[in-house]
Amino acid sequence: MRVRQRRHTDETFSAFVAARSGRLIAHAELLCGHHEQARDIVQSALVRAYRRWQHIEQDDPYGYLHRAVTNAVIDWWRTAHQRHEQPVDVLPDLPPVMENTVEDRHSLLAALDALAPRERAVVVLRYLDDYTERETAEALGVTLGTVKSTCFRALRKLRVSFADPASGESLTEHTDHRP
Repeated sequence: MRVRQRRHTDETFSAFVAARSGRLIAHAELLCGHHEQARDIVQSALVRAYRRWQHIEQDDPYGYLHRAVTNAVIDWWRTAHQRHEQPVDVLPDLPPVMENTVEDRHSLLAALDALAPRERAVVVLRYLDDYTERETAEALGVTLGTVKSTCFRALRKLRVSFADPASGESLTEHTDHRP
């Protein structure tokens, strides 16, 4: 009986990893800005999830791992900044996250890299992962007001980064103001 149960766990976990690991890596990369570090973070989260897979798969495994990866990136920021470490990979070959051109992706990653870690996390969760303000606050363990003020500051910085002085257009016209 235990062998059959373990085989089922292995099969469902393998299927989940095959279907969702790319999105988890892309999410981690948007948060941390480094592809190889993102892969390491997701790998660690998957190893921890495998140990509890029988409990996780019954609820929302993607939601659980999405949150676990977000928390792992936040932990990585804390420890990397305490040690003053910066990964050396700048922009290796990246999995497709967005449907835009490579130049747009490089511009986005450069602009996100210029943000403070919390600002970056808020922008990624709100506008790239489509979290609400409340969901973003819960995911980051901060208040709703902190999300709103951090988002305001981050978007102001991004508007400056993406402003096109020739056309007078800025990110303002493209910002989603949903709660």
